[in-house]
Amino acid sequence: MMSLSEFKAEFRNREGIHFNNAGLAPISIRVANRVSEVLTDLSRHGSFADKLFIPGLKDTRERLARFLGADPTEIAYFQNCASALSQIAFSLKLAPSDSVVVLGQEYSSNFYPWRVACERAQAKLIVIKSGLNEALNLDALKLAIVPGVKCVAISWVQFQTGAIVDLKWLGTLCHHMGAKLVVDGIQGIGQLPISFRDLPIDALAGASHKWLCGLTGQGFLVVKKEWLSALDPLVVGSGTFNRIGTTSDPSAQMELSARKFEPGGHSFISLFALDAAIELQEAVGKEVIQDEITHLSLRMRNGLLELEERGVALATPIKQLGGITSFMVSPEAELNFLSRAREEKIAVMKRGPFLRASIHAFNNDGEVDQVLRLIREIL
Repeated sequence: MMSLSEFKAEFRNREGIHFNNAGLAPISIRVANRVSEVLTDLSRHGSFADKLFIPGLKDTRERLARFLGADPTEIAYFQNCASALSQIAFSLKLAPSDSVVVLGQEYSSNFYPWRVACERAQAKLIVIKSGLNEALNLDALKLAIVPGVKCVAISWVQFQTGAIVDLKWLGTLCHHMGAKLVVDGIQGIGQLPISFRDLPIDALAGASHKWLCGLTGQGFLVVKKEWLSALDPLVVGSGTFNRIGTTSDPSAQMELSARKFEPGGHSFISLFALDAAIELQEAVGKEVIQDEITHLSLRMRNGLLELEERGVALATPIKQLGGITSFMVSPEAELNFLSRAREEKIAVMKRGPFLRASIHAFNNDGEVDQVLRLIREIL
């Protein structure tokens, strides 16, 4: 096993303080080296590199499946999380009598596919309003899930506040009411352990550029085996019929696994970067990563609580799991903080009404203290 200090050393080339891992995380040295190797192979070998990469594509799918607690046949690659969610939304075969339930605070990539899908099918989109400071309104969510709801589409971890949805509770409720549960997992995968096979969820979407610390442009979708046959691919190509690199066959049957959603060739660069990113997390252990994120987040939140009398309002519960910590200050202090943060290369972002610090396991105590110092100075 890799030690936590060795994991942190994989990110030693970064400049500034990266507290925007819920947005775009830096890549590790391991990932950068893998990308360089792929580019070198493509430069030296051209089309001959294809044969070198084919086994790696299989290994990557198997590694991702193992990391997510899924079967390789349940996994499909997409350009990003939005395209993966759109595949589900537009192949759900909604009818005017159907309803889809979403949260009002959802990130747009997990809102607009469902809105447009409902508009096209003349189905009803039920939007659950949030409570004060974007608190999850679980009572309203529960009351909205009734017979006639075809699907509940929700983020596992909310992007503004880091609030975590109990997927076991929600999936059980959805299935009891005859609804599917589709989960945007991009803000959880890579910082919180998950087992797709052990949860009552029907589909899980994600991407590699946030908590997994991979490249942008690489998403994925996981669909339970028993649901795959009911979903038609929106984009069709040689891969849909498992005919990549060969002639068409009028009698060819569509791929039965989730690979039917992959119409053509893959991006070797982003996929092997994803493989290296997951390999690194496996080396140190998902629990070690979660524990360090918890430690650093508690340090940040306790420091913010100490500044309450000076106008800081912590929006994230102190013991909430995950690396997202959201807080508010006065408008003037917020402008001063963001200006100083840019000057000092500190990536703490404005999201909705909040300042959001999203802290990963490669961050450290000193970085947390430096951000807290800056907040104290501008108050």
